[in-house]
Amino acid sequence: MDLTIRTAFARALSAGVLVCASSLPALAEAAPAPDDEWHFQVAPYMWFAGVKGTLSVRGIVDVPVDVPFDDVISNFDVGLLAHFEGRKHRAGFAMDVLYLSLSAPVADSAPVLAQLDISADVHLAMIEGLGFYRVATGGRSHNPSHLDVIAGVRYFGTRARLEDDALQTGELKLHWVDALVGARFRVSLGSRVALLGRGDIAGFGSKFTWNVEGDLAVLLSQHWSLGAGWRHLDVDYGKDDGADRRLFDVAFDGPRAWFNYSW
Repeated sequence: MDLTIRTAFARALSAGVLVCASSLPALAEAAPAPDDEWHFQVAPYMWFAGVKGTLSVRGIVDVPVDVPFDDVISNFDVGLLAHFEGRKHRAGFAMDVLYLSLSAPVADSAPVLAQLDISADVHLAMIEGLGFYRVATGGRSHNPSHLDVIAGVRYFGTRARLEDDALQTGELKLHWVDALVGARFRVSLGSRVALLGRGDIAGFGSKFTWNVEGDLAVLLSQHWSLGAGWRHLDVDYGKDDGADRRLFDVAFDGPRAWFNYSW
């Protein structure tokens, strides 16, 4: 996939994640000890993800698709996104559920297909099950900093369909499970603002998938907070050759917003 400004931004953010995360262990001495109570949080969110990449249809046709995030609202069909996690002492678990349905026009880089006014109807279902361990904590007790290592699995279910009344519809259906590892951090920026970040890599189902996220969070009360930021998810899946060839080499990239309730 060609290097774009959005991809360059995501890589720079990934480097920022590592730099910020490396500074957290120095805060550990100032942190209150983790307690033995359960702590939970749930966070519905919206992700205005642009789509850029290449899909294979009927095994022999590679179709480039490109819809920038600023055009997502006009191409957005439906979405369901939520995050839930629980933690006791330093260990915890998390689940993330995402379903997106987008209509992505064929990119101008495919002039013949683009002139036929073909669009790709892209559906993505993604479920993550994670475990994490809090290796460092610090900062304020009501707005703490921390560094977690994460590991788990990510299920992908995708369906991409070419839509045009003048042509036979082509469809690509794929399902796989990746193992993933990564890290996430939270750095307090005062009494009510925090910087959040996460980076992870995954594979074994796909050839290689990488994900990077960054958000600013604002504490509204003891239980409520709001946040907004950016996420880039790059998926490279390819299997077989010839008529059985299946390709899903797509990046999802764009801003997101969420609210969080914790107890």
